Amino acid sequence: MTEALVTRTVITPDTREWLMGELRFPVMATIGSNGMPSLSVIWFDFDADSDDVVLLNTKAGRVKERHLRRDNRLSLCFEEGNDYVTLEGRAELVDDRDRSLEDIKNLARRYGGDPEEFNGQHRVTILMRVERVIRHT
Repeated sequence: MTEALVTRTVITPDTREWLMGELRFPVMATIGSNGMPSLSVIWFDFDADSDDVVLLNTKAGRVKERHLRRDNRLSLCFEEGNDYVTLEGRAELVDDRDRSLEDIKNLARRYGGDPEEFNGQHRVTILMRVERVIRHT
């Protein structure tokens, strides 16, 4: 069995295909005020306007939002058995309530959820600008 660990600064087409080829639930890591990582499973998609921007979304006021407002570094880990992809980057938080609500509804459709359950929620879109891609196969 040959293992490979490849590090890049962009998401290659084959890595993007692996990420999008099936519905994946990445684990997102943010940095707490005590310096410890905080992990949560999150829905994702790619931003339609940029190949290396991942679109995420959270309810306003959650821990992950507070962490990212203080320190915008984050990572996502996608796994399939022993294979995994880790994306590292920095977040830009989008406080446009209408856009953020539409983004979570689109994510719900992608993940088979009910988009209407998010009506009335105050959401925040997270745009992760990917700076490093680690792929282990």
